This record gives sequence, C-alpha cells and structure tokens, in this order.
Amino acid sequence: MASYHYLSEPTYKVMDNIETYIIPENRRALEYVWSKNIMTQQTNNYDNVDSWINIGMLSPENSEIFYRIANATMLTPSDQPKIGLVGNGRGFYVPIVPGTMDTFEAFKPLIDVFQMQDVQKDGYMTIEDFYFQYTDCYSYIPNPDYHPLLEPKHIEGEDPKEFSRRFEEYVESVLTPSKLKVVDPLKMTKSLEEYLEDCNLLDYYDREEEKIFYNKRLYDGHMRYKEMVSKGHGKSI
Repeated sequence: MASYHYLSEPTYKVMDNIETYIIPENRRALEYVWSKNIMTQQTNNYDNVDSWINIGMLSPENSEIFYRIANATMLTPSDQPKIGLVGNGRGFYVPIVPGTMDTFEAFKPLIDVFQMQDVQKDGYMTIEDFYFQYTDCYSYIPNPDYHPLLEPKHIEGEDPKEFSRRFEEYVESVLTPSKLKVVDPLKMTKSLEEYLEDCNLLDYYDREEEKIFYNKRLYDGHMRYKEMVSKGHGKSI
C-alpha cells in the first residue's frame, strides 16, 4: 500500500494529480470541496488515526457559516463528524480510520452547508504576482518604510506599557523588509500574453478581472461562479 507521504505541494498541483497525492478513500470528498471553489491545504494519510480535510480561504459568507457551525459544535463528542479546528488549520473532521472505507458520505453533510464561492486569493495570481513568480521582470528598490531600530532596553522606573510600545515598534522594524520587489518594465521583452503563453497560463487569464488562475479547474470554477452571479444566483466576492 502506498504511504502518500509528501511534503507540502501547491493545491493546484494536487488537483491535477489527485491519484498521486491523495489516498483513494478521500478523493471523492476532496473533489466535492473543490467543486465549491474551496481550496484545500492538507488531508490525512494512512499514518493518521482519523480522516480530516484542512480547507483554505473562504468567502465572507462561507467564513460566517464556518465559524457559526464550529462554535455550535465545539463540544461535539470526538466520535462525531464536526467542523472546526483541524491540526493547525480549520476544516472537516470525521472519526473514520484511514484505509477502512470511502469517506465521501461522511464528509458530504459537512461540505453541503457551504455555498459555492468564487475562487479566493489562494487560487489565483495578480499580474504582479505572475511577474514575480514566473519571470525575471522585477527589481528591488529601497523600502522607504524601513527604519531599523535597536532593541530597546528597559529603563528603570519606566511605565511597562511604554516599554511594551517601544518593543512593538522594534519588532515591527525588524520584520519590515529593507527592499521591495517591484515589476520592472525595462526587463520585459514581450507582452504579458506572450509570457503567459510561455508558462501555459494564457488560457487561465481572466482579462476583465486581471486574475491568472493556476490551472484549468480553478479558472473554470471562477468563470462558472461569474456566470452564476450574472444570472442572479449568487453574490460576487
């Protein structure tokens, strides 16, 4: 039996190779989550004692649904399906031992409560993202907000709140990058469409919204959602 041990992979790559990355018992359940344009982050393999699916970004409507149900089922017995925190994320949990049965019917009632949503930011790139991730058409410029500070020392008699404020400013300065990555037109030798075509992404580019989707499934899901909204069956998010 395959172990399905993999390091973190982009969800779009898993979508295109579900037989490679996902245990057979969870595949229909994952496909159902994806059919609502909800990305997933992780799911169990055969090393786990239960079956679960971590989910990605949710629309405001689906976020409200998630937290309402999660709060309502916080005290649900551990042997019952539930929506809530799963490991380090949020998702669906069903008390099924991996490898013993197909999990679709157990996961389905949990997934059913969520609305069809538009593909969220974890499923597409902006044009700027694309240039950063797929080309060398970018440069680094000094960050005008970069002002490194020395780690503050506690002053005898100082109000603890004042020291806390100074320390927060120091932490923020440490975390602020000294340089910013920006798209550099001088490095471009062809049009955006030509770059997209080189990367096999041109067919997944929504010119109207300037969004570039990572694969056909995500692009088609986005366009399906837009059509649904145009017919008055949903809200554009």
